[in-house]
Amino acid sequence: MKDLNKLDRIKIFCDLSLDKEIREEIIKNLSGVVLSHQGKYLWLGTDEFTAIERFTRLDGGEFGEHKRFYFKEFIDDFNEEKGEVDIEGLDYSDGYLWIVGSHSSKTIKIKIDKDKFELDNKELKKVEREENRYLLARIPVNGSGELEPNSPQKAWLKRDGSNNLLTKAFAKDEYLNLAKMTKGNNNKTLPGEEFYLYLPSKENGLDIEGLAVFGNKILLGFRGPVLRGIAILLEIEVEEGSLHELTLKAIGDEGRQYKRHFLDLDGLGIRELCFEADNGNLLILAGPTMDLDGSHSLFRLKQPLTLNDNSLSSQKNKQLEHLGDIPHGKKSDRAEGLTLDGETNSILVVYDSPTEERLIVEDRDDIVGVHADIFPLP
Repeated sequence: MKDLNKLDRIKIFCDLSLDKEIREEIIKNLSGVVLSHQGKYLWLGTDEFTAIERFTRLDGGEFGEHKRFYFKEFIDDFNEEKGEVDIEGLDYSDGYLWIVGSHSSKTIKIKIDKDKFELDNKELKKVEREENRYLLARIPVNGSGELEPNSPQKAWLKRDGSNNLLTKAFAKDEYLNLAKMTKGNNNKTLPGEEFYLYLPSKENGLDIEGLAVFGNKILLGFRGPVLRGIAILLEIEVEEGSLHELTLKAIGDEGRQYKRHFLDLDGLGIRELCFEADNGNLLILAGPTMDLDGSHSLFRLKQPLTLNDNSLSSQKNKQLEHLGDIPHGKKSDRAEGLTLDGETNSILVVYDSPTEERLIVEDRDDIVGVHADIFPLP
C-alpha cells in the first residue's frame, strides 16, 4: 500500500478567550469537517461537545476567527444534560450545514495504570446510550457564514429518546440488528425494543462516522458493524414533514426507507465521506472499526447514487479504487475527517489524538491550535 504525498500543512487557531481545557478538548477530539462558501469557512465537529466550531480562512491560508455555535440555540428542545452529540459527520450542500451524530452506544474507557491488576465490577460491562447522539439535522447558513437559528428551514429527523426515525427504520434489519449478539446479566437480553444498539460502537457495534449530502439524498458511512470484512454504506432520502421535521422516503427494496451498499474496503470501516467535486464520485476515508492502530486508507467509489439496493462494490469489480494511505502514529494522528478543497483538487484532513508535533503551543504548554494536512487527489 502506498502513502499519499502530503502537499501542505494548514494551521487552525482556536479562540484564545476559551478556557485552556476547552481548547485542548476541541483540538484533541476532532471528527467531522467541511469547507463552505468556496473554502472561506471551515466547520469542525468534535466527539466531546454540544457545539459546532467555525473557523475563517485568513491571509496566508491559515484558519482563525474561531466561533462556536451551540446546539441548544438552533435545535428545539435540545437538552445538554442528555450527553454529547458525538459529531461524526458534517457536510455543506445548497446553503445548509448538515450534521450527524454517531447514533452509537458506548462503554467507559478503561484507564490502565502501572499498579492496576484487576477490573472493578462496572468496567467493560456498563453500556450507555446518550440521547443527543441520535441527531441528523440541517441548519441554514447565510452568506456571512452564520447559522440561522430562527429559520423555518432548519429541520431534523424526529427524535424519541435514544432513537430517531432512522434507527427505527432499520431496527429489524437483517444486517444491522445485533440483538442476538448482546446479552445482559443471567444471559437475558437487554431491555427495550431497540436493544440492538446496546452493542458498543468500538466493539463492532453500530457507529455512523461518515456523511455526504446531494440534494435530499444522504449517504451515511458506518464505521461498524463490519461484517466479514465488508463495510456498510446506507443511502436515505429525506423530505419535508411538519415544521422543522424531516421524514424518510421509501427508496429501498420491499418498501424500506433506505438502501444498503456493501463495500470491500480491505476489512476497514468507514470513517468519513465526501463527494468529489461535481462528478458524482464519493471519497471514502476508511480505518479500523475497533480502537486499534491500522491502515487509514482513501478510496474512491464510482457513482454511488446510481447503485441498486444491496449493491456490492470492490476493487475487483472496478467500482472501488484505492487511492492511497494516510500516515498515522502509534495510537495517535488517526485521520478522522476529510473535506474537499475544490480549488486545488485536494483534500484537507484532520486528526483525532494528534501528536505533540501537530499541536500549536505557546508559552507554558498552552495549546492554541493544530495543524491539518493537505493531500492532492490522485
